[in-house]
Amino acid sequence: MKNKDLKIALLPRGINDLLEEKSFQESFLSKSLMNIFRLNGYEKVSPPMIEFEENYTLFLDTTNQQNIFRITDPISNKPMYIRNDITPQIARIASKKLYENKKILRLSYIGDILRPKGTQLHPERQIKQAGIELYGAPNISGAVEVISTGIQALTEINISNLIIDITMPNLTNLILENAKLNSQEIKLAQSFLKVKNINKIEKIPNCGKLLSKIADAAGENERALNNLYKIKLPSKAKKLIKEISLICEKIKTLHPNVNITIDPIENRGFNYYSGIGFAIFSSNIKRELGFGGEYIIELNGKKETGIGLSIMFDGLLRATHFKDKQKRILIPYKHDNKALPKLRQGGWITIISHNKKANTREEAKHYKCSYILKGNEAIKI
Repeated sequence: MKNKDLKIALLPRGINDLLEEKSFQESFLSKSLMNIFRLNGYEKVSPPMIEFEENYTLFLDTTNQQNIFRITDPISNKPMYIRNDITPQIARIASKKLYENKKILRLSYIGDILRPKGTQLHPERQIKQAGIELYGAPNISGAVEVISTGIQALTEINISNLIIDITMPNLTNLILENAKLNSQEIKLAQSFLKVKNINKIEKIPNCGKLLSKIADAAGENERALNNLYKIKLPSKAKKLIKEISLICEKIKTLHPNVNITIDPIENRGFNYYSGIGFAIFSSNIKRELGFGGEYIIELNGKKETGIGLSIMFDGLLRATHFKDKQKRILIPYKHDNKALPKLRQGGWITIISHNKKANTREEAKHYKCSYILKGNEAIKI
């Protein structure tokens, strides 16, 4: 084929092929994460890629409906969506299971999500998402379990220098509610808080100085907590800070090498998080590896607390580098077929030559084989 006959197959922006090494890396990471989740008692569920759109908002208090693909089901003519987050689907599954059995529920998942637009932090539009969701556990011990499981999973795949950044999505909302602002003032205040514009935060009516003090408290967990305790806050806010203090203490006991920071006005991730939130970083790279937090699901008119962790593979693939270390052996053109099943059972990758004129040694190098089969023996080259 001449070069002029080659066709260039373009993919949409943010949609990419994962070729040999990256595809192996993704498979290895998937297996490793799901194994740690299972060892911590989380049972895997696999929801579909597409659902009726009404399901998306049925079980969570709030969801982000701005960045989803919408299509129409040709059978029912009902609107459907291609998921941009798996947690709402897990909430749907959990609602049924919690209704049938009131005990603590642990679920894990892994699958692809799709978004119409990427973001600055996550420019990819098709991303693999893995995670866990815990329902019915007490706030403090539940948060410790989920964060600890995330640390275990990332440590298992050799990511070091982990940092847990704990956030309080509800704290600023409590302050804004107490300040008796109207809806327009609240919306404007939230926009200032989102970008952490301290000058404009200070000018928010009735609570600007208080919010700026809260924002200034951000930093290493002990320093942040000491600063927050000095601020005069509503009783609900004080209770939340006390809970976070206990969570930090327990995490440090379980994982003394992990650093913890607190950012009281940060509200990253999906907008259904309430109570506490968190993100997991490594100082080795400049992006979050996972995030999670508490949220509320609706269950027959009653509310149930869940807390989850989501790990996005776009950051994970950049943070890790694994090569396939399985032994590869070239099987010459003329060989004994009876030897191959035994080799494969022993974990060998067998590459069969179809070229009787090939230089066996050169062909082995081409296919990244470190061994050649001679008779029934594997010969290292």
